Amino acid sequence: MFGRHLWAPLRGLVLFGLGLTAGPMLAAVGLGTLFGIQSLAQWYRDPLNVYRTLAGRWCGVDIPVPYQPPPPPPEPEPDGWYRYKNRLYLTPKKLSYERRWDWLVKDPATSRDILWMLINPVAGSVTALLPLTLVVVGATAPWYWPGHPGITVPVAAATALAGFGFGPVLLHLHGRWTCQLLASAADSGIRRALIRIGRGGLATWRLALTAGLAVTELAAALMHLLAMVPILLWAWPTVLVAGRQLTSWRRQQIQEWTGIRIDRPYLPEPVLPPPRPDGTYQIGRTLYRTPEMALRSLRYRQNARDLATWRDLLWLLLDPVVGVLLAAVPVLVTGYCFFGLIWSWAWASLLQLFVDFHTFESWPLLTRGVPVLGDYPIATAPLIGVVGTLTGSLLAIPLLRLHGLWSWLLLGPTKSALLGRRVDQLTETRMEARETLSSELRRIERDLHDGAQAQWVAMGMKLGAIEALIERDPAAAKTMVGTAREASAKALIELRHLIRGINPPVLAERGIADAIRGLALDSPLSVGLRIDLPGRPERPVESAAYFAVSELLTNVSKHAEAGRVHIDVRYTANQLRIALTDNGVGGADPAKGSGLRGVQRRLATFDGSLAVHSPLGGPTTVTLEIPCVLSS
Repeated sequence: MFGRHLWAPLRGLVLFGLGLTAGPMLAAVGLGTLFGIQSLAQWYRDPLNVYRTLAGRWCGVDIPVPYQPPPPPPEPEPDGWYRYKNRLYLTPKKLSYERRWDWLVKDPATSRDILWMLINPVAGSVTALLPLTLVVVGATAPWYWPGHPGITVPVAAATALAGFGFGPVLLHLHGRWTCQLLASAADSGIRRALIRIGRGGLATWRLALTAGLAVTELAAALMHLLAMVPILLWAWPTVLVAGRQLTSWRRQQIQEWTGIRIDRPYLPEPVLPPPRPDGTYQIGRTLYRTPEMALRSLRYRQNARDLATWRDLLWLLLDPVVGVLLAAVPVLVTGYCFFGLIWSWAWASLLQLFVDFHTFESWPLLTRGVPVLGDYPIATAPLIGVVGTLTGSLLAIPLLRLHGLWSWLLLGPTKSALLGRRVDQLTETRMEARETLSSELRRIERDLHDGAQAQWVAMGMKLGAIEALIERDPAAAKTMVGTAREASAKALIELRHLIRGINPPVLAERGIADAIRGLALDSPLSVGLRIDLPGRPERPVESAAYFAVSELLTNVSKHAEAGRVHIDVRYTANQLRIALTDNGVGGADPAKGSGLRGVQRRLATFDGSLAVHSPLGGPTTVTLEIPCVLSS
């Protein structure tokens, strides 16, 4: 019992000392991110876990490790390549590197750790050091104020005892503070506020990077203009490709930072025309002997008339100005107030404990380097720093989004580009629908020829034999009548099965909801259902959804090694949404040529989409969305 009080000052000193290592940790994260060294950017987690363990044990607060598990080793595709997003790699080394960066950056605990490193040395460590401070002040007060021992000694003793007495409480407050950021605790108002401040700091950093990229963008724009000089025109396609890679990378970056999606606006790659009888390729009025030169000329002509080319150039010229203007205020205010007024004050105050000088008078950055202190009392510098840091970082969030909207204005596709893309999509969908229809007709013809038609031909032959035997051998004719009756029953069953494959009666009569319930009853799996449909979609949409669910249930029973499936059917935002979740082994991928690709083609006819989330080990969730209108 008393041990906790006696050890509290010393434990607080240890936690305070470990908290000061946030500076080296932050420096390691910055250097690792800047030079792409994952081990350096991730190094801080080990000492921070030690801090979590000690703070949790000494402060009486459970602080579990919140990090997400690292990504599993990459698996090669059937063709031996390693795929990551839309890129293929020959070896898993580059893929592992990219996946681990994604894992490190997208882990929510990473941003909370960085936020803790920024503010804990100033705010959180105070409660850790306060017990020892009270003890030291109480123990040394009689020597500093020896004039009135009757007052000084009791006050000093009370101060020292307060350090021991309130030590566990102060450490517990320190643990609660630490738990807010370093653990994945339940959401709270303080936590949300701290996370928002962290997002503001991250937005400030991203705005600073945006301003820093202005040099690269301006250089790309100048190279673009230089390559358009007639004597250097041969280099224009190469410069254009490099510029498009830069703008494509910025589109992806802006989407990750702001959530504003900017699609690629460029026209599709040109198609080389067939060669002439003499083997040359005609592009306009010019003949080319090699396909490479002809294709280069085609690209040159297409890029010149592609509106996106000139919009990219305009963005590269203007974004350096816009980016710097948007980033100037939040970056300067945040950096000035945090590093100039808070960080420097904290370290100068710590230094004052060991060196004889006055912080506000001797630290040049606080006195002569900060003009705002000339109008306010110098002791208000840290408070001005806190207010300025919060204001600047919170201002960075809308300004970063404003930069995303500005980029979307020029880097996004125009209405004509969207219309052209829509025409291409409809053309492709029409071709796929035509192929699907032809395939269905061939299947129906094959089933009729091999099934019902064969049964009816056999029955006709038996009726002919009955006609020949009916007077000569009535008993044999009677037997064959029974056989013909069985054949007619089989033919009728074949026809019913065929009709069900074309348009199931339950779907036609009772709608998609009862039809999916019927599929669930027929499935060998344990199927859970949740259906919330206020009406019926159009018949073609119902049919597409029904056969898609039927195909998915068949795939699950054949390939997923699952025992349970849950089907969730609902209508939201003018879309029929069906989600199937199984407890199988996972690993489903439409790109592997499975039945999922066929379901995608079926839904694309109705502008529907299919999304698959199937990590290795499961569970697998396949979500279908088809835009439609429900009837009452």
